[in-house]
Amino acid sequence: MTSIYRVSNSDELAAAIGRAEPGSTILLADGVYDRNEDYIIKGKAGSDTAILSIRAENKGKASIVGESSIHILNSAYVEIWGLHLQVERRESIILDGSRHVRIARNRFEPRQVGAEYSLLSVVGSGSGWNRIERNEFGPKADPGPLVIFDGDGEQISQHDVIEYNYFHHISPRVVNGLEAIRLGLSGISLSNGYITIQHNLFEECDGEPEIISVKSCYNTIRYNTFLNSAGQVTARHGHGNRFHHNVFIGDGVKEEMGGFRIYGNDHHLFDNYMENLTLDALLIDGGNYDGGPDGYPGSPTQEELRKHWRVYRAHVTNNTIVNCRHGITLGKRIPYAPEQCVVAYNLVCGKDQPAIYEYRPSPAVCINNQKADAEAIRRPAILTRTDVGPDSD
Repeated sequence: MTSIYRVSNSDELAAAIGRAEPGSTILLADGVYDRNEDYIIKGKAGSDTAILSIRAENKGKASIVGESSIHILNSAYVEIWGLHLQVERRESIILDGSRHVRIARNRFEPRQVGAEYSLLSVVGSGSGWNRIERNEFGPKADPGPLVIFDGDGEQISQHDVIEYNYFHHISPRVVNGLEAIRLGLSGISLSNGYITIQHNLFEECDGEPEIISVKSCYNTIRYNTFLNSAGQVTARHGHGNRFHHNVFIGDGVKEEMGGFRIYGNDHHLFDNYMENLTLDALLIDGGNYDGGPDGYPGSPTQEELRKHWRVYRAHVTNNTIVNCRHGITLGKRIPYAPEQCVVAYNLVCGKDQPAIYEYRPSPAVCINNQKADAEAIRRPAILTRTDVGPDSD
């Protein structure tokens, strides 16, 4: 039965969530919803024609505060739309063993309290096919990645899409643990995600060296824009990921602004554009563990999974690097240089530097990588603030 529940305080919201069936809509009136217990959506299994929707009556005017996560547990076809999430010390939203959940048009603006927490987590067995779209994440100064996709400890969530979101003003700098997005962990890094991150804007994301940290297999990162962000998109663990048509623009001054850093097997990086970066635009790194050319060496230990795996068969083609301090770099880390890689038809413009710099001799195949005049290069279109986030078209 389809119903509409209108609520105006946290007790009414919790009660409506308990009563609502798939196909119902819960509308939050303008105001502050202050609670220190989770709002639990459990066992609500809808369909594409029966969606349980929890929506702000006026986008951005209903604020969830306190230590109260929205916990979507073993549910399907749920929508969270238009909320202003100012949760303390906790995830604002947890997707736990849930599928076909849509998180859209929300503003994640945590209250900075010095604790470690994330803003949105996707965990649990069987998670997948969720869509995170047109949200705003930030600013955030407290430790903890903003968005985490994990799964159940063995298998990462699968077939999710993260698109048209605005990630911004993540700082101060830490050594580890303040990524904008983390796809997996070392322990599940050999599982396949098939997750797509596309059409997002990352601005002033300076929290740690990995803006997006990919720690799983067969994901796609494409058509994103990175502006003045101190960090890199990193294939830290896993194999077979694809990175294409991303744009990185720096100011040429801020330190640690980079493009990509990769480890593992069979990654494809093509048609990306990098300009005025102060770190490696494209680092095909060496490794301190050799997983072998098949990438699945029996049963690696947890310690081995955490290491930097040697790169095999990376394909790095048709990328453009303009006025960056470092262009294409092969093999910083020791002892294992990249193997069987193809680095071809890339264009490096400006700065007195070689098209490719090898720390140590690498058996990569380098074909027709060119130096050119930066004045002859046209910058591709980039995403702007009006293209992404809750208020975009």
